[in-house]
Amino acid sequence: MKHLLIITALLAAPLAQAQKWVADSPAGKAYISKNKNGVTTIPNGRFLTPYGQQHTVAPHPYGLTVSADGKLAVTANSGTSPLSISILSQVLEQQASIRQIPEGNSTDKGILEACFMGLAIAPDNQTMYVAGGQANKIFLFDPQTGDSKGSIACEAQDNGLDYSHGYIGDMTLSKDGSTLYAVDQIGFRLLVIDTKTKKILHNVPTGRYPFGVCLSPNEKRIYVANVGVFEYKPFTDLDKKNLKETGHKWPSTRYGSKEMIEGIPSEGVPPLGDPNAPEAFSVWSYDLNGPKPQIKSKIKTGILVGQLVEDFPAVGGSSPNSLAATDDYVFVSNGNNDCVSVIDMKKDTIVENIFLNPEPRLGQLRGIIPFGLTVSPDQNRLYVAESGINAVAVIDIPTKQVVGHIPVGWFPSKVKTSPDGTKLIVTNAKGLGSGPNGGRDHTLGPEGSYIGSLMKGTVSVMDIPTDRELKELTLKVKDNNFRFTDVALKKSEHPIPLYPGASESPIKHIVFISKENRTYDEVFGQHEGGNGDSTIARYGLRKDFSNKANTLSLKGVDVMPNHAALARQFAISDNFYCDSDVSADGHRWLVNTYPNEWVETGTTAAYGGQRSMRSDSKAPGNLAFYGSTGSIYPEDYNEAGSIWDHLERNKKDFFNFGFGVEMAANYSDSTMKHIGELYLVNYPLPAPLYDKSSRIFPTYNMSIPDQFRADVFMDEFKEKWIGEDKTLPSVLTLMLPNDHGTRERAHAGFPFTESYMADNDLALGRTIEFLSHTPYWKNMLIVVTEDDPQGGVDHVDAHRSILMTISPYVKRNYVGHDHYSFGSIFKTFWHILGIPYLNQYDATATSLSDLLTATPDFTPYRAVPIDTRLFDPQKALDPFDEEFDWKAFSESEEMDRTETMQKRRMEDDENLRKKNKLKKKQK
Repeated sequence: MKHLLIITALLAAPLAQAQKWVADSPAGKAYISKNKNGVTTIPNGRFLTPYGQQHTVAPHPYGLTVSADGKLAVTANSGTSPLSISILSQVLEQQASIRQIPEGNSTDKGILEACFMGLAIAPDNQTMYVAGGQANKIFLFDPQTGDSKGSIACEAQDNGLDYSHGYIGDMTLSKDGSTLYAVDQIGFRLLVIDTKTKKILHNVPTGRYPFGVCLSPNEKRIYVANVGVFEYKPFTDLDKKNLKETGHKWPSTRYGSKEMIEGIPSEGVPPLGDPNAPEAFSVWSYDLNGPKPQIKSKIKTGILVGQLVEDFPAVGGSSPNSLAATDDYVFVSNGNNDCVSVIDMKKDTIVENIFLNPEPRLGQLRGIIPFGLTVSPDQNRLYVAESGINAVAVIDIPTKQVVGHIPVGWFPSKVKTSPDGTKLIVTNAKGLGSGPNGGRDHTLGPEGSYIGSLMKGTVSVMDIPTDRELKELTLKVKDNNFRFTDVALKKSEHPIPLYPGASESPIKHIVFISKENRTYDEVFGQHEGGNGDSTIARYGLRKDFSNKANTLSLKGVDVMPNHAALARQFAISDNFYCDSDVSADGHRWLVNTYPNEWVETGTTAAYGGQRSMRSDSKAPGNLAFYGSTGSIYPEDYNEAGSIWDHLERNKKDFFNFGFGVEMAANYSDSTMKHIGELYLVNYPLPAPLYDKSSRIFPTYNMSIPDQFRADVFMDEFKEKWIGEDKTLPSVLTLMLPNDHGTRERAHAGFPFTESYMADNDLALGRTIEFLSHTPYWKNMLIVVTEDDPQGGVDHVDAHRSILMTISPYVKRNYVGHDHYSFGSIFKTFWHILGIPYLNQYDATATSLSDLLTATPDFTPYRAVPIDTRLFDPQKALDPFDEEFDWKAFSESEEMDRTETMQKRRMEDDENLRKKNKLKKKQK
């Protein structure tokens, strides 16, 4: 409790000390590229030079097991289609063969209903066990033939607990193959299974959201890592038959508050308790000597919530996720703390935290994201997958010192050694990235153009390097991730200081605008001076298109004319990339929260249709499956928090319109013009966000036009900040999400998919026009981007997206070519505001300084009208009782579900294939 209360009064960090270096993206001005035989550049501008031999498997291999004889390795590819397992035979040989179950690019539910991370192979190599995720089963296969051998049902009723709905994840098998141990993430249980009878022997309680499990070498103890924080529950005052009247109009409580801990019974808010409770962010050990496993200890790992880190209290907890054991120690990877906790097995206490950061200049900035780990057979070395820097850390166990790092693929997840200790096997969840997914020179493959299907995983197999080789490999890891330049403090007139505190910026107000799901090419592919492909600029100028039924069509229409006009008047980048793949992780990145292993594994499973809430579930963890909602949750709070915590503790005022308040398990319909949804579950909001967000601005709801959002924003802006003795905050955040697109709604003013783009375009143009006519314009920077690129195609990379900068201090009609990512945006904010970096991603990205100039041009922006045949603003606004004065101006019904997005992409891909066949016939 003591630690928790500190959060509610975050300490102010001192102004940034003068530093002697700046760090930039290693990519420089190069566009990112996917190179199987050389250097690959990923969206954050870092390089991949994976060591050893690389094997390609299906997307997102978050599970890995190796047979006792080392002849087989199996990955669980628990992401978007194809959902599968991959069997690598003779994995330690040069000519390893790969079998995928099921084969092809679509999941055959008759073979494998679901899978999630957990895998094991029997000692005789005759049976393979696959965790079935939400199927609440464990599937059995013959690893030699790939044939199904049935399944083990994990449904149970035990001691008054109902396990009919479960989510089976990590598992481990006894050496003799007789006993299988598996965790049920949402059932908060450890299953003990007799492999001969295929029956559950015991259902043993665990902490919240058990994620990792391991046996001690002597098999007398078993350990479970619990990655969850809270057990979320619905509000108690809801009427399920009348949610519209009984749903809550605002999230339940501030994170860290007394109300969060104790609940508000009079308002139907159940208590969440202390995030430092034994059930949260912990490792539980069990004694296996008796007839049933008995809990022996509950160990808190890493840094506690509220514990001081340098000069601020930790916002997020440790996120212990994976385990490995020697005869004396249990090692636990703490995903949020960039360290491995060492548990003395005899004392069941933490004896040391081994921090992994290879770059001392970054100090205690986090971003390594330790995930899977394994111990060498001789128990002298520990290997840790460092997902954030695409490497494997090598730790000397006797001295507990990090002795080096090995470069691997993008987002390494699991790591194993060969039985003889000479080889290392690593799964890389994102492999080498996506590459391009469209364009005049692009050939569509069988996986289509959807970004989730393009992110094929890889398996790195390598000889374990000598200590001498390890030194060179460690330097390579640093060079792949960080590019430092020594600097001296010099007076500069540039509006973006060289580093925080280097100089004072004339920019005093930042407006950060997020949109939804578009790529660079589909909006700016025609723009002169940019590296675009006009053949896929479907939302550009002079476009011809029809509705889905081909009953309406338009020719030569400008779909997003304000985007084009803003690009000509101000500056854009053609080398900007979303770190995110889809909306779920995109909304984390948008608030400068990098997704940890809990988010990454859950996101890919959810977008593969394998992880969702169930209304009939009695599982205590059911409501922690957040899906694609636009918020951050306590399980994925970074150690230093998000943009909201960072601004608050550095005494920078902000106000939010729509960011981060779209929670899971909500209720929404087309009549809810304010907020856009009602809240049904007691998820807390970050305390600063709770206090400084608009209570009437509509969050993500595609039934609400962006015109209405623009109206609400402008009205509230005028009320709060226009007039004497009123001051605009340092940062405003604003969401305009309708370029996401959804089904056509001609009756509501949206006769085409392109109508949503026009709505978004007009709202953005009006918003910029309004802001550029306020007294704050002369000291303002507006940054516009997308939360993710999953809705479109691009000829450079599927992650390339939109970055627009608008300000008197922005270069005119300029296209920048420096590499940028989400970290670049936040780095620029911190340099302008004179406050420290928040994490390794903003600290090592390239700032947006190339897009700005020291010579201001205060000319305001004049918005461009939309063709009313494409989008009729008044028709869209009529249901909201809002007047739209076109003359004066001219002087969600659907959430971001992966099945909708993939269906749309599949339809687009099929249409493209038909067009290509027609062109070939015509030739």
